[in-house]
Amino acid sequence: MPLIDPTADSFSAQRVAPRPADLDEALVGLVDGMLNPVADWGQGLLDAAQEHLVGQFPRIRFERVSRPQVAASSPEVWAETMAERYAALVVAAGD
Repeated sequence: MPLIDPTADSFSAQRVAPRPADLDEALVGLVDGMLNPVADWGQGLLDAAQEHLVGQFPRIRFERVSRPQVAASSPEVWAETMAERYAALVVAAGD
């Protein structure tokens, strides 16, 4: 699945990424992608998502993932690395 550059002048529609059929015992990455990490809003959102998913899949496992600094690595490399390690990502983005 190619990444879409939000600053691009144009883009083409992409298919939705395939969803795992089951997250039982899966490793899920929780990514705080908020622009103001000091405010801790992203962690609160991720805590709520984690709590909800544990209710659905009691044996699910989680790791907190740091958002890479801008230009630290290419988004494609980061996405590939995440896809190799995690069954799914929950990303808190905004502010």
